[in-house]
Amino acid sequence: MIVIIGAGPAGIMAAINAASNRDEVVLIEKNEYLGRKLLLTGGGRCNLTNTCKSEDLTHHFSKTGSFLRDAFKAFNNEDLISFFADRGLMIKVEENGRVFPVTDKASSVLNVLDAELKKLKVEVLVKTSVKKINVLQGAVKGVLCEDGTMFTADKVIIATGGLSYKVTGSTGDGMKLAEKLGHRIVPLRPGLVALALASTIPKRLEGVSLNDVKLIFRTGKKKISAEKGSIIFTKHGISGPVTLSLSSQVVDWINEGEKVSLEIDMMPMLDLNETEMTLARKMPKSGEKSLKNILREFVPIRVSEIFLELAKIPQRKKANQLTLKERRSVAILLKGLKFDVANSVSLKKAQITRGGVSTKDMNPKTMESKIINNLYFAGEIIDVDGDTGGYNLQIAFSTGWLAAESIIKNLSR
Repeated sequence: MIVIIGAGPAGIMAAINAASNRDEVVLIEKNEYLGRKLLLTGGGRCNLTNTCKSEDLTHHFSKTGSFLRDAFKAFNNEDLISFFADRGLMIKVEENGRVFPVTDKASSVLNVLDAELKKLKVEVLVKTSVKKINVLQGAVKGVLCEDGTMFTADKVIIATGGLSYKVTGSTGDGMKLAEKLGHRIVPLRPGLVALALASTIPKRLEGVSLNDVKLIFRTGKKKISAEKGSIIFTKHGISGPVTLSLSSQVVDWINEGEKVSLEIDMMPMLDLNETEMTLARKMPKSGEKSLKNILREFVPIRVSEIFLELAKIPQRKKANQLTLKERRSVAILLKGLKFDVANSVSLKKAQITRGGVSTKDMNPKTMESKIINNLYFAGEIIDVDGDTGGYNLQIAFSTGWLAAESIIKNLSR
């Protein structure tokens, strides 16, 4: 018997692959239904994967991303897309290669997975928590549930996720089980998380989006930036794809006690002088057109109001009254609206958990533990994480598939 703990994308995919080999599979989930966190991914639309070239996949992951090479060889993004297409799920590709179901509903993805579990007659237990993994002479022998139910198992896969989105049941249970069995746990940190800013401006701009901007984060002599993209102001700071992609490094700096600053460049294709000249060309020689209306060609009206306030320019000033000094001040703001990043980031609000079971304690070719025989790991519980854009779900599906594939090959010997 194969017991899989955790019915998120990693656990479900592992169960499907294992059961396809006609092995007896039990899938245990502490929530009252499967895929609770999956339903929230991609804003409820489920960003399944990314269409980047399969050979480039590992470039979109953390320093431990090379650990995933064998998992992607076993089941890459093209395999995942084919898996769902073969089962009737139509997909679409959006900006930057992001893959979504055409329905724009994560439930469409979960329905396909659930139907496959039923078709393969996987035994699914919900509202069931695991208390202990039984081990004898360094090898898995079974699983003991909190309600006293015991399963004798030849193989066990832990796919319980991380600590982000606790409301979905991600409470680190699997990491506690792994740690008790001697596995090292890399400290948990937030990943793909909105960042809070030490300013009242975000609250005033809450809900405002900026497109094609460049973010530059600095601490001391170090800096990171990304290609231009979109951000959105939140009540306390900023979010959006560009923010999320850079957030991991920012979080690490904060955890190291560094002071981090941010510059938002709203004219990334131009330098400061070119930006000022562009502004000058837009300024009328006469007439009653307000400066705010001119600035609306560059930024949303609420941002232009902030600009005028920071530059100490009257809100009702006419465009043809702007002085050279004031024009320079506006150009500087367009090229670098500056903030200090707040020194706390909540793991509860992160999209993913960074850290987890150390890859040094696992065999990358099989996902099997190097410490306990016949024990495997899959998904977010492993210390690997990726960029925003479908890469983290690909980790889950690929590692779940490989763990099951390794078990199948092991049992067939």
